[in-house]
Amino acid sequence: MKKTVFAVLCWSALALGQPVLRSSNPVVNGGSYANQIAPGSIFVVFGTNLAGAAFGQALELPLQTTLGGVSIRFTPAAGGSATDALMVYTTRNQIAGLLPSSVGPGNYNVTVTYNGQTSAPGKATVVANLYGIVTADGSGAGQAQAQEFGSGTDGDLNRFAKGNLGPYKTAPASPGQVIVLWGTGIGADALSDLNGGTSGDRTAAGSIRIILGGREITPSYAGRASLLPGTDQVNFTIPGDAPTGCNVSVAVRVNGAVSNSTSLAIVPAGQDICQHPYLSAEALRRLSAGGTAVYGAMSLTKQSTSISAGGFNLDQSSEAVSGSFARYTLGNITDGSPTGFSISQIGSCTVFRRTGGQDDILYGTPSATLLDAGAQLTLNGPNANNIAIPASPNTPKFYTKTLFSGTSGIPGLPGGIPGLPGAGGSAVVAAGTYRINGTGGADVGAFNVSIAVPTPIDWTNRSSISNVSRSQNLPITWSGGGSGLVTIVGLSGNQAGGTQTNPIFDVAGFTCIANASAGSFSVPSAVLSQLPASSGDLLSGALGTLTVQSAGPSDGSGLFSAPLTAGGSTDYGSFVFSIGFTKNVSYQ
Repeated sequence: MKKTVFAVLCWSALALGQPVLRSSNPVVNGGSYANQIAPGSIFVVFGTNLAGAAFGQALELPLQTTLGGVSIRFTPAAGGSATDALMVYTTRNQIAGLLPSSVGPGNYNVTVTYNGQTSAPGKATVVANLYGIVTADGSGAGQAQAQEFGSGTDGDLNRFAKGNLGPYKTAPASPGQVIVLWGTGIGADALSDLNGGTSGDRTAAGSIRIILGGREITPSYAGRASLLPGTDQVNFTIPGDAPTGCNVSVAVRVNGAVSNSTSLAIVPAGQDICQHPYLSAEALRRLSAGGTAVYGAMSLTKQSTSISAGGFNLDQSSEAVSGSFARYTLGNITDGSPTGFSISQIGSCTVFRRTGGQDDILYGTPSATLLDAGAQLTLNGPNANNIAIPASPNTPKFYTKTLFSGTSGIPGLPGGIPGLPGAGGSAVVAAGTYRINGTGGADVGAFNVSIAVPTPIDWTNRSSISNVSRSQNLPITWSGGGSGLVTIVGLSGNQAGGTQTNPIFDVAGFTCIANASAGSFSVPSAVLSQLPASSGDLLSGALGTLTVQSAGPSDGSGLFSAPLTAGGSTDYGSFVFSIGFTKNVSYQ
């Protein structure tokens, strides 16, 4: 199985010419795709014409500095001697190498040479430690590519259900079992670089901890895997009081630096399938075996946003309705995107990381296969009479309509600020019943679904929160909401590229869910510590926001099924609402 895990780190992605590195974050961690890499770790370079069309892989040790005529060079941005990386694999537009353990932290100019032609330099940041967990679909998000040992398992892949995935067995984990997380980035270990040696356990030296469902666990081993250069394994035992579910969050902290947040499926001892609030056992088994599930997601939102930047204030009110049908894989469902699949369990939080523009940050990069449900959908309800919801011109088969947007404050703030659509329309969303219907399209047949929208909550300690300490729990209080739910969403990051009007952000975020009747929730410091620091000042290229909103429904209404033209029906469908307030904050 070790060779298979190494192959995941070296997964293949998909005219000769000068190599060109992509403009934003061209060099990233090989497990998480975070834009910081550690000495001794496997990294990935993105671009065009980086190598030949055929997949090439280093098949023998020691690793070499060239592979198929391709080499990668790191030169200190401040000046100094260059270092050639050790090559791991090559494809035309994506290549991977191992950064020698001798390279120190700092900023570097990275060039790729292929068949004697050298690219213009791209930027890379080297840090002492930043672990990247390998995930099941190789995206750096969602289900961890973890193995289980003990209780009758022998290297089973952690998945929703007991079964088979090609030649491998799958199963959810349970308390008492040992989990092995695979990844890269614990830090320098010169014994591993060329021949896959190891200096042994790094747990104490790196203050390494597992963050499982918001609680910390000391691993039994954390260090290089033997005979796998640059590949780190982190072993730990699931405690008896571990949370259960299909998407229990897991991350690794090394010397204060927190990895990408991924998920594990955990069940009580003796069970062979995790409990999911929406998906059937049949759908979970199908996904575990490499199949897909079809989900219909409809949402109605009303958001008040307050942004302070450069000494000025901007207040924005916006309302929107959207919907889509999509075919999801295991990786899509567990990647932290707001599909409703990976929603946190009530009373807990999930953490995600995203890079991109405003839509990428808010909704995740679309990776599922969208389905055609017709030319448009239709909304009816209070203040809404047959409002057409057309397909987005930017994302065909994703249906969206801004119902209302009004702004007060100072004009001229940069465009592309998440949560601030263009102005126009009249206020629509109010307490009452709303219905969405579709007449059907090439993939999805006719359907209709309705929800009752209640009077929203009032976020009572909103004005007192402006600076969030990531090392302390963050209390949130509210009033009202009845028997509904409250979601708390935080985003923190910094501009990683793009322009002032169309910025590209590298952001980590969290989503927590609580019963409205509780009146309060405390976001754990173990969750907040997984976010990067940011000032919250958009004009300086920082992004820091905190959102508290009523969400639901929580009574089982809003669920629906739609027929598929190819036969059968959706595995799950939901119509949800969210009404709340967003403000910019700093995360320190």
